[in-house]
Amino acid sequence: MEKIFGNFIDGKINEEGDKIKMISPSDGSTAGYCMETGRDATDYAVNSSLNALDKISKINLKERQKLLLKLADIIESKSEIYSNYESLNTGKTIRQSSFMDIPLGIEHIRYFGTVQDFRESREIEHPEYPGTRGIIQYVPMGTVAAIAPWNVPFLMAIWKVIPALLAGNSVVLKPSHYTPLTALELARDIKNAGFPDGSVNVISGKGKTTGNYLIENEKINMISFTGSTYTGKLVMEKAAKNLKKITLELGGKSPNIVFDDADIDRSVKGVLFGIYLNSGQLCESGSRLILSNKIRDKFMERMKYYLSNMVAGNPMDFNTDISAITNNDQLKKINNLMESGINEGATVYYSRDLKNKVPENGFYYPPTLLMDVKPDMKIFNEEIFGPVLSVTTFDTDNEAVEIANNTKYGLAAGIWTGDLNRAYRVASNILAGTVWINDYHLLSAAAPRGGFKMSGIGRELGLEGIYEFTQTRHLFYGNPDSGLSDAAYQLLIKE
Repeated sequence: MEKIFGNFIDGKINEEGDKIKMISPSDGSTAGYCMETGRDATDYAVNSSLNALDKISKINLKERQKLLLKLADIIESKSEIYSNYESLNTGKTIRQSSFMDIPLGIEHIRYFGTVQDFRESREIEHPEYPGTRGIIQYVPMGTVAAIAPWNVPFLMAIWKVIPALLAGNSVVLKPSHYTPLTALELARDIKNAGFPDGSVNVISGKGKTTGNYLIENEKINMISFTGSTYTGKLVMEKAAKNLKKITLELGGKSPNIVFDDADIDRSVKGVLFGIYLNSGQLCESGSRLILSNKIRDKFMERMKYYLSNMVAGNPMDFNTDISAITNNDQLKKINNLMESGINEGATVYYSRDLKNKVPENGFYYPPTLLMDVKPDMKIFNEEIFGPVLSVTTFDTDNEAVEIANNTKYGLAAGIWTGDLNRAYRVASNILAGTVWINDYHLLSAAAPRGGFKMSGIGRELGLEGIYEFTQTRHLFYGNPDSGLSDAAYQLLIKE
């Protein structure tokens, strides 16, 4: 019997409503069914989270952190279950889920469970009014709608839910209908850790239905969205009707700049990791290689060598290196963009042969190196979200920066050089929220994550990511003995 993965609302599994078939991208098999959550069930989830706020407010900050640490221990004890769910849903290799995504998420929970720098209030002085006192409170937003994409569902759930809980909010999380399994498991374990029922409700469904129901609900005070820039604009437009606070983590077309003094072997590995991890299906994937002409031939040959040695197979096999594409619609988009690139004059330097090496009915695209990519090409400008590296060359530092910034996006970038002064100078001129220097894709829970330009608004992770889930309130304590108030009042009031 095929398994139904119901919503998790008010501490209970809820299977009311229509079902959506989930396809395992690894081999095309049916992974089970999740819910297509209707408006009534969405409203039920929102009301449940709204009712939980009073209970959450009675749990102080230190106690909330203790619950988060307990949650981390629970997930760690079930890490194999989480890893299998993550790879089953997404098609990413089981090795990535087991050794990167799930352990990283656990460590991020522990960061929020131990961070000491977040304060729920601070005192200020009023320089205009000596003797008075002010307190700035960081008040929870209330009930937050978190809408997550399909590419890294576990980490996205952690990044949205955990800092929101820490700040004292409740959350209704809508994972992608393609990949809801780890989010549903997380909600159950949040309950098991001791958070009140309704603190985190998880409802699956499509963006055009369930997502819109959440955004339109007037009881939602904030929306945290991760997805495409196109959809982010629609979310922003809909949220504006009720003046909801929003954070948007959107698309990217991130550059990796490799200078001629870089460590060739290390930078080759870093560039390959930057684009082919999760088959390029990461918002900050380094999909543009901006390569010094002086080392072009040597660098490209080295990349081809390592790429040809990547193991193709079923992603659920621990020996496999190459992830599947999570859904067929995305596979079609990759094919269309590649076709446009070839038609506009780009050339395929190397494409990994996957024939007879991957499951027949799975969704796969061969890791590809695309040369002669020019800034006016569609494939240079549009986010491909797939395992295709577009290569452009440069001669001077200024030219490299100009090419890197020649995009509407600004999520991330990488710089590879043996000269750290050059690295700092160049990095400081890159218009992106994260710039890695001689590394790529390494994420710290202590560092804010987000984009410039069309890559988003607001930040996730770090102290900045916690404070996004708060609003400020100023308490002004007057000083009757100072005489300042009496002087001000006399502008209107005479004895």
